[in-house]
Amino acid sequence: MNTPTIAPLQVRLAQARPQVLRSTPATVGRTPENDVVVNHPLVSRVHLAFEWSDGWSVVDRGSTNGFFVNGIKQSSVRVDRPMQIRLGDASTGPLLELTPQQAAAPTIVPAKNAASAPPSRPNPAQQPAPQRPVPRPPAAPSGPQQSQGHPPQSHPQAQRAPQSGPQQQQRPPARPMTAPLQAQSPPGGFRQAPPRFGALPDAPHLAALHQNASAVYEVPGHLRGRETISLKGVQTIGRTPDNDIVVSDVLASRHHARMTSTPQGMLLEDLGSINGTFVNGRRVMSHRLSENDVVTIGNSDFVLTDGKLIRGRPQAQVAGGLEVSGVGLTIDGKALLNDISFSAAPGSLTAIIGPSGAGKSTVSKIVAGLNNPTVGVVTFEGRGVHSEYDALRSRIGMVPQDDVLHQKLTLRQALRYAAELRLPADLSTADRDQVIDGVLSELQLTEHVNTRVDKLSGGQRKRASVAMELLTGPSLLILDEPTSGLDPALDQQVMKTLRRLADAGRVVLVVTHSLTYLNLCDQVLLLAPGGKTSFCGSPDDVSSEMGTSDWAEIFGYVAEHPDQAWARYRQRHPHSAPPPQPTPRGAQTPPAKMGLLRQTSTVARRQARLVWADKGYLVVLLLMPVVLGLLTLVIPGDKGFSRAVTPPTNNYVPPKDPGEALQILTILIIGAAFMGTALAVRDLVGERGIFERERAVGLRPGAYLTAKVLVFAVMTIVQVAIMVGITYAFRAMPKAEDIHKPDTPDPLLPPSVSLFIAVAAVACVSVLVGLAISAAVRSTEQTMPPLVIVVMVQLVLSGGLFAISSAFVKPLTWLFPTYWGYASGAQAVNIPWIADQVPQVKIDEAGGSMLYPMWEPSLTHALISYGALILIAVVLTVFVFSRLRLRKR
Repeated sequence: MNTPTIAPLQVRLAQARPQVLRSTPATVGRTPENDVVVNHPLVSRVHLAFEWSDGWSVVDRGSTNGFFVNGIKQSSVRVDRPMQIRLGDASTGPLLELTPQQAAAPTIVPAKNAASAPPSRPNPAQQPAPQRPVPRPPAAPSGPQQSQGHPPQSHPQAQRAPQSGPQQQQRPPARPMTAPLQAQSPPGGFRQAPPRFGALPDAPHLAALHQNASAVYEVPGHLRGRETISLKGVQTIGRTPDNDIVVSDVLASRHHARMTSTPQGMLLEDLGSINGTFVNGRRVMSHRLSENDVVTIGNSDFVLTDGKLIRGRPQAQVAGGLEVSGVGLTIDGKALLNDISFSAAPGSLTAIIGPSGAGKSTVSKIVAGLNNPTVGVVTFEGRGVHSEYDALRSRIGMVPQDDVLHQKLTLRQALRYAAELRLPADLSTADRDQVIDGVLSELQLTEHVNTRVDKLSGGQRKRASVAMELLTGPSLLILDEPTSGLDPALDQQVMKTLRRLADAGRVVLVVTHSLTYLNLCDQVLLLAPGGKTSFCGSPDDVSSEMGTSDWAEIFGYVAEHPDQAWARYRQRHPHSAPPPQPTPRGAQTPPAKMGLLRQTSTVARRQARLVWADKGYLVVLLLMPVVLGLLTLVIPGDKGFSRAVTPPTNNYVPPKDPGEALQILTILIIGAAFMGTALAVRDLVGERGIFERERAVGLRPGAYLTAKVLVFAVMTIVQVAIMVGITYAFRAMPKAEDIHKPDTPDPLLPPSVSLFIAVAAVACVSVLVGLAISAAVRSTEQTMPPLVIVVMVQLVLSGGLFAISSAFVKPLTWLFPTYWGYASGAQAVNIPWIADQVPQVKIDEAGGSMLYPMWEPSLTHALISYGALILIAVVLTVFVFSRLRLRKR
């Protein structure tokens, strides 16, 4: 019988990339769940539909403003020729250009085999409920063609089995690509996208830059074919038109590199670019090129051939897109992944599914280059992902399961800071905003640009996380559980968004537990527990390979019998030994240390914005020092920081409350320690997912930590100023004449200033204590117990509550910043003079000295106290930095 075939319909909105529709009905509307999204106020949520019945028709779906053909409002019209329609208004409404394309010849299927023919991809709303037969093992292969996992020969157009090993040459077909990226496939073959050389030049965010002379000046050469550049003399390479070789790429600097022709050959020199110059995957500052060397600038590649620089890599190296060959991972003797092999062409969407513990997220991280496999190779565009990661990382976008946007910022603010960290510094703010606006338009988020991230819906937040990755125009996009926790409607929105991103020419991989919309994918990789492949191919082929199309039953089977499922898959797709890891050519040159100050500035400004945006948190930060300062009013006594004397004779009289000054100082020192620690204790662990992603795309741990310390130090110094100011105003301000001991040198600084410095120093070191706790724990919930313990221990061991004379315990007090901070504060107000009755300053009869000799004011004691605080700060900084450094790929 004849299987009906739907002719493709090309739909183009204004000057945007055209879409090719192949399923019916296909809807047009304002919301993301439509097949064609037109974000315009004249367009209804679901405005019209394209329906197929021996030809395409446009049918109004009850829209408010209707659609128009040649200025006449229509309710239904036949699309039998290229035509234009306007939505909502006959003259000003959005314009859609419709071009019907020639249908492929229908597939002739014998009646007895009709049931096994792979169906066309149905519309989700019209897809019938699948049959639920009991899973049965597939029949043993009876011939060489079946042993390769191919469908019967009676279905020449249904050969969609993916590559299951390096020995196979066929790859899963990409979704139908839209012009100009389509390439004609031979009869019975696969449709392959042409080679891609980096960023998607026709993505909206890059197309916008092409129109702005201050950002990107030239359409990339690979759109005009493989451009050959003759090399002679000295030629500069960069983004601006004053270069000899113009690279139209947002990741390229204005003046990126210089090429010099010498008698010894071509010399390539980096000109201090932000994102670096790479030769054969290695970052270089100066390198003499050899024949067939590949020079990478941003997302653009050049090959040196016969003394000429050819823009773009050879098609043989890039046409395959992503290739995963024999990947395995073993940790502590346990195999987490076993011989994972598949390929994904540009323009394809691949779903990685499987029961819990099957290694889905592990596969995604290895493909993204974040983790290294034990065996096997991952290549993208012909280059080793792990061996040339530095050169490829801007082409790979990884969206983790947790949101990687700060919740308290608006969407534009969050993307602006991300763009500053990822794009060159010589892009202006307007240029970066153009990139952001284009990305938001592509993901239908323009109307939410000024919405705080925590006010977005779950699906919108996922798309916002994708937007962050699209800033650099990656051609490989990987998402880990993007639909986790979403309702079915949001699940559909996210999957349709991924479908559109793949149709733009990207390779898209999605790890998901959702099985509802697998029909939107070109390929499904099903993993069994232990990281063992049970199925890899088109979702239409699952019934013929697994014996049923019910994914729930398939999941149950592979979860209970992982080894059996894997063995049967290997029987259908014979195993071959995994290839060795490729070794990149060229010497390893350490990358130049650039961008540290810029990254520090960006992270610091973002941190300050985060604090300012969270008004509730800001109020708590301001109330905390006020409360602590007012607590000093509760302490009994009226002398404060002064010696108890009786006027006018100034004779010393032992006070009723000899510990008054110590108690005030205790509140100040311990209060500062508490504020500094509490301020930072939840920060690093709360941003761990964000930092790990930013670390993978080039954020330096040193810049990140420096920015955090600077911002928190300034904030806690402000808190200390409020607390100390209240104490001085309402309780006591230390004055030189009240605390100065006769016959001793005058202090270098006024006592009020010295005390403030001592309290502020304790607060700043305590910020590092909080960051150390935050770097050590695994969740924000785990931060409270260490915070309480650290503050209480420092309160007891500071020396302000009571004297500690134990020979075993006293050395332990030297490990805490409050001990040295209290000593500095005691020196500032001269505790041994104004409070000579307290046990801490009395002479120890056994040792003949004070229990706390460091409280005696002197330059030596001050240097020792502050030196100890600096040493503690250095140790804590090294610890936090080492923890951040460990969080690398």
